[in-house]
Amino acid sequence: MGWDGLLPVQRTPPLHGQMTANEALDRLLAGTGLVARKTGPHTYRIRRFSTPRAARAPTLQVHVSKRVEPVPSATGTEIVVTGQKRLQNLARVPMSISVVDLDDIRFFNAAADTRLIARSVDGLALTNLGPGQNRQFIRGVADSPFDGPSQSTVAVQLDNTRLTFDAPDPDLRLVDVDQVEVLKGPQGPLYGSGALGGIYHIVTHKPDLATVSGHMRMTGQAVQHGQITAGGDAVINLPLVNDTLALRAVGYVDHRAGWIDNIGRTADANSAATFGGRLALRWQPDSAWSIDISGILQNVDVADSQYVNTSHESIKREGRIPEPSDSDFKAMAATVQRRMGSVNLLATTSYVTQKISYKLDSSNASPLFGLSGPSRFTDDNRYSLWNTEIRVSPSGNGRWITGLSYMEANTRSHAAIATLADSVVAESMNRKVTEIAVFGEFEIPLSRQFSLTGGARLFQTKEENEAAETIARTTEKIRKTGFSPSASLAWHPTDRNLLYLRYARALRPGGLAPGANDTARRFESDELGTFDLGYRHENRSKTLQLAASAFITTWNDIQSDYLLPNGLVSTRNAGQGRIHGVELSATWQPVEGLKLGGGITYLDAMLVKTQGGAKLDDRRLPVVPKLSGRFEAQYRFTMGTWRALIAGQASYTGHARLSFDENLDRSMGGYAILTTSAALSRDHLTLGLNIDNALNVRGDSFAFGNPFSIMSGRQYTPVQPRTMTLSITRAW
Repeated sequence: MGWDGLLPVQRTPPLHGQMTANEALDRLLAGTGLVARKTGPHTYRIRRFSTPRAARAPTLQVHVSKRVEPVPSATGTEIVVTGQKRLQNLARVPMSISVVDLDDIRFFNAAADTRLIARSVDGLALTNLGPGQNRQFIRGVADSPFDGPSQSTVAVQLDNTRLTFDAPDPDLRLVDVDQVEVLKGPQGPLYGSGALGGIYHIVTHKPDLATVSGHMRMTGQAVQHGQITAGGDAVINLPLVNDTLALRAVGYVDHRAGWIDNIGRTADANSAATFGGRLALRWQPDSAWSIDISGILQNVDVADSQYVNTSHESIKREGRIPEPSDSDFKAMAATVQRRMGSVNLLATTSYVTQKISYKLDSSNASPLFGLSGPSRFTDDNRYSLWNTEIRVSPSGNGRWITGLSYMEANTRSHAAIATLADSVVAESMNRKVTEIAVFGEFEIPLSRQFSLTGGARLFQTKEENEAAETIARTTEKIRKTGFSPSASLAWHPTDRNLLYLRYARALRPGGLAPGANDTARRFESDELGTFDLGYRHENRSKTLQLAASAFITTWNDIQSDYLLPNGLVSTRNAGQGRIHGVELSATWQPVEGLKLGGGITYLDAMLVKTQGGAKLDDRRLPVVPKLSGRFEAQYRFTMGTWRALIAGQASYTGHARLSFDENLDRSMGGYAILTTSAALSRDHLTLGLNIDNALNVRGDSFAFGNPFSIMSGRQYTPVQPRTMTLSITRAW
């Protein structure tokens, strides 16, 4: 029996009766976050389940989905999540969490991204301005379709690094990623400011201290009515000092084909090029210490926007001026862990920068800025985020955690409008938010079947905000001391059933935003609370998993980005909202090799009162569909010496509204997408095929593209046409 890394302190239950070694180890390690891997006829090595597997070509013997909560592997391995900042067995977490296994997606689509994840996670919705410009929403907690000064309602997390505060989702390519965890509902106690809707947590593969491994992959992609492009990625894991020091490197290039024709200018105009990489260094000088240092960068260049102004059936737009965008992302992080007796001490610090620049045709708004003729709007945004935390938790289980944190977020933006003859500064913003907090969460066993978990965060935020517009400058400082609690009651009648009731609250601090009439205006803090009643079940043979959740959310003083008459984006408090919702999901393995799964989400998300207190009858919160669903099927089999897999997914996006503003209350959605996939694997070689939107469905995925012309007519963002992706992977 062997162990990699820090030696754990873990109690296990006594065993009685006759059983195989595999069965005995499974029972001993159940609920511990550990798993035993057989390394020889009579030898096993115990690992943490979250310890990443070495880079390899995807093997079709691995299970294909953890999209429904909980879904074990084909061998019955328990799902371990780290989104609550410590190792936890998903089966015992009294919270709604969806987990997507990225090893599955690697079979078919090397360019996995946030949009691909959203199709597999019930309740996760996105805007669709383009790569690097989208906003995420979870369970209807959606404030606006526009990218403005307000803080995001979903915090994007990479391992121990928080990536976003008020920036859009960087849309990192999910290469060499173990899994994505989506924590649903307010996460104020552990994540602080923001996180009203939840957490999007990316868990990467970590350096393997013992094995040299890696892979290289080449891909080709063809879009109907569009281009043919190519890309690739590579991963290498190198132990520098065996069992002590290792390096892991990831690199990728992805060229996305364009399919929108800019009439009179460029065919297939909205092509995109993405390149990036990640380096990770792990040092374990002894069994008690672990040090991780990592860095990541990604650049996304999009040649033109992807909306049209005729109908969602069209892929042509008459554009006078190209509308390119550029998103550059960088992050550095260091984490030190030390086991001291029965507890682990973790200290982590990270620094993130994100630069987003884009250009828009602003000709329709030229007279509003004292200009005449065609004009171009240029917006440059610079985001930085520094986050430091010190946390203590038990080394043997995840029943409690406590810690201190410091966060500093800086945002700078500068926008100008120019014609061939003249230019003006449209607006300039400089915002700094700091937060100091103490937080904790504790599980208290009430009996063998009942437990109570409570969490809280005591924090103080300070915002320094300066807004300079065309003729005015305003500066303001805002301080706020707050308390974000959570509490959940869990009932475990058996180790395969969990019923829980959870309440949690989170808030966003107020700030200063551009307003009408060339003045800056203040928007107040908003606060959101959710009651979540959930149930999870797994049968004894682990071939059937069920999950259900019903939730009620109240949202006061909603911060919402909105369009000014001149096309700029500002922020205001829109009023009071309420969200009622239900989620159902299931996975079933009726016979060996066949797996069926699906989920459905119903959301009634409404703005019920204006900020002035006026009651509203029907004003739906933006972007999120009222009804959405998915169905998935996959079958694994052998063909001679080859292992094969075929799979399909049908996803439905129901009708949604662009905005609760009366002038922009436009419909979108209401379409279904079919994706089919196949893979063949033998030895170190894997061949993959993916056909996205196989039926070439036309639909409006987002009813917005340009803020300067949307008031004069409807805009549509067509669903990407049928797209075929081929990949070949060689591992060692």
